[in-house]
Amino acid sequence: MKLPWQKRTITAETVNAAIAQLAYSCKVYSISETGPTRSSNEDSIISFFPGYNQHTVFAMVADGMGGHNAGEVASKMACDVAKNFIAAHYPQANAKAMMEEMIQEMHTHIRRAADRETGLQGMGTTATALFIRGGNLYYSHVGDSRLYRYADHEMIQLTRDHTLVNEMIKDGKLTPEQAEHHDMKHVLMQALGTVDKIEPEVSDKNSFVRKGEYYILCSDGIHDALPEAEMKSLLSMQQPALAVEAIKAICYQRKARDNFSLIIVEITEGQPVENNGATREQNIME
Repeated sequence: MKLPWQKRTITAETVNAAIAQLAYSCKVYSISETGPTRSSNEDSIISFFPGYNQHTVFAMVADGMGGHNAGEVASKMACDVAKNFIAAHYPQANAKAMMEEMIQEMHTHIRRAADRETGLQGMGTTATALFIRGGNLYYSHVGDSRLYRYADHEMIQLTRDHTLVNEMIKDGKLTPEQAEHHDMKHVLMQALGTVDKIEPEVSDKNSFVRKGEYYILCSDGIHDALPEAEMKSLLSMQQPALAVEAIKAICYQRKARDNFSLIIVEITEGQPVENNGATREQNIME
């Protein structure tokens, strides 16, 4: 018997069960465009609700690279592997481990495909993925696509660019301002398929989503064309669909040098909503 002043034991299962009952929903807005300067789109995106309700969502941006359309193959392959992996494993308890295993699985598939087919050798892709379940946010990331959180009029980059200039900033050889215009700005230190072993960035602590937040995944075609301050200003309108269209227009107006892809996940108030189980996938090629 517990005495009145003794603390009641609260288990992780109890906490997760309580969080899962929170009245929140996830809404998704996205674009993936070839852009004004490229002839084909090597970006791929995916977003879907594996639990068939708006409490559980997966989203990912992949920016492919490689000659003879191999970049398109790599990014599309990454999205296909991710979709199948998440659909098979999303109910499991350890979501952090699942996200790391998923990104390693994508890397392995791309490497094997390149080994099998000469025309695909050297292909690779970035991958920035987000998974929300039971009020918890998880992410995994390789490359220079990005994940941001916008909340309370503040925008924070959650992922770290795996680029040469970012390493130079860490070593004190460059300032962030110098890096913005550096000739080696887009040289990647790692990407799926391009190195023997990857060291993905995986969220290392529980992060609870809150109503009113936005999570933004984007390829470098977006964050090259728009400084964070401009993106933050557009999100402050609290109209994510309009923000997506405005960002698209700005990328065309500024003649974005690359394909550009964007996913905004809005955390809004609501109960879980049953849907028909349809997934949303996109790989635009022109």
